[in-house]
Order: sequence, then C-alpha cells, then structure tokens
Amino acid sequence: MPSFQHILFPVDFSAQNRGIALHVACMARRYQAHVTMLNVLEMPGWAYPGFEYAPTIDLPTVMEERKLCLHSYLKDELQDISITRVVFDGDPAARIAEYSEQHKVDLIMLPTHGYGPFRRFLLGSVTAKLLHDVKCGIWTSAHTPEPPPSPTGYHNVLCAVDLSSKSLPLLQWASEFAGELGVSLKLVHAIPAAKLPGGLEPEGGRFRASLFDWAREDLAKLQKQAGTDSEIVLQGGDVAHVVSQAAKTGRSDLVVTGRGVVQDILGSMRTNVYSIVRESPCPVISI
Repeated sequence: MPSFQHILFPVDFSAQNRGIALHVACMARRYQAHVTMLNVLEMPGWAYPGFEYAPTIDLPTVMEERKLCLHSYLKDELQDISITRVVFDGDPAARIAEYSEQHKVDLIMLPTHGYGPFRRFLLGSVTAKLLHDVKCGIWTSAHTPEPPPSPTGYHNVLCAVDLSSKSLPLLQWASEFAGELGVSLKLVHAIPAAKLPGGLEPEGGRFRASLFDWAREDLAKLQKQAGTDSEIVLQGGDVAHVVSQAAKTGRSDLVVTGRGVVQDILGSMRTNVYSIVRESPCPVISI
C-alpha cells in the first residue's frame, strides 16, 4: 500500500513555501509521517575558503543565524507534526537529492516556482532538477501565481497513463492510493498522433478511429492486469494539454503521473512529466 513515512519539505522562506505548508501538514497527519524541513544556504563560490579573492565571511555564524530562522519558521502551521529542521550549504538541488537518498525519504513536497509573465512557462530550476534526479515520489503544487487553497483532502484523483510497461505499477499505486483514501480514480490517456493539423482525416477518419480502438484495447488489458475498472478519458492531442483539460473537466484535485530516473545514456525520464506538472491545475504526485 502507498505509504509516506518520511516527508521532505525543502524551504527557502518564500511565499510559495508558506502556501503549501498546510498541504505538508495534511499529508503528514494522514500517514503519521515524520517531516524534515530542509533549507540549503546557497553561497557564491567566492564565499568559501581557498578561493583566491574570497572576502571574509564567517560561514559558521551565517549557518547558525539561518538555523535560528528555520527553527521558528511555520511553527503554527506544523505545530502538531513530528518534525526535524536542518540546514546545509551548497547547491540546493544536489543537497536535497542527497538527503532524500541517504535518509530514505518517501515523498518530497515543494512548490513549482517559476511565476511571472514569462517564468510561468518554466519550472523552478530546483524543482526541475529534482524531478529529473530523485528516486522517491515528488508532490508539486499547481503552477500558478495564486497561493494554493487550504487542503480539504483529495476527492477526485486523475492518473495519467501511457501504454508502456511502466504504467502497470503506476496504475496499481494510484488505485491503492485512491482506495486507501476512499476516493474516485479516473484514468487519462493522450494520443498525440490522433490530433492532426488542419483537420486532416487520413483514410476518411479510419486511421484516427483505429488509434482510439488500439488504445482502448491496450488500456483494457492494462486495467485487467492491475485489477482495476476505472473510467477512462481518451483524447487526441498534446499529452500535457489533454491531462490538464481532463483534470479541469473532472474537477480533479490531484494528478498522479509516472516519472523515470536517469539511468541510460539519454535518460529514461518520462518525456512529458515537466509539462504535466507545469500545466496541471491541481497538485501532481509523480512517482
């Protein structure tokens, strides 16, 4: 069964961090999980000893001051949660990934950042690196400039599946997660090749119809293997757009999607995870 016993909550004292604190608390209470609040002090290279032109910076003192700030940060929001607060210096994404591996973190919860007229199209650099590098699950907030609403629990979970072999454990995980919470689970699958430019319909639409028929057959086999019988949303078009529209139409409050880890020469990360996270109208758990 899905279980999050150790949740990592990286913080940078931003409004976005404060906005998801109640979501972290809600998840921790649900699973009686321990939370580690981690802050990484990112110093410029010249601040470290050994740099030819390093100015005098008392790094231990700076670290102690940061620890004092972290000690009192979000105390009200997380007052009844088992929590550890730690501070490191270095590259934030590297430190977070390292900590999650060494301390058997089950879930990292963080905002996407990247807001603003242009940056709203981009994920924050730390979030993007973590989606690419870490092995555990990652919860990301909706990628909007507005603060997330207070959590009320999950009621409609949407699982984005492809037709690869990796979708079986993903679907099983999502089904168990939804069943554990007693909420509905819906599946969504996008067929990019079925969305042709200019309204083209090869073979009088038979090609497009065949794509949908093949997808339905494969998804039926997938559900039979997983032991599920969830409603399926099947649409032609860009994957992230299809998932986003299905989440909006179905009033989903959580999207579950798969995510790989770089292992091969070109990596094996799911191609669309960045865009799904970026366009989703609700939080996303990628596993």
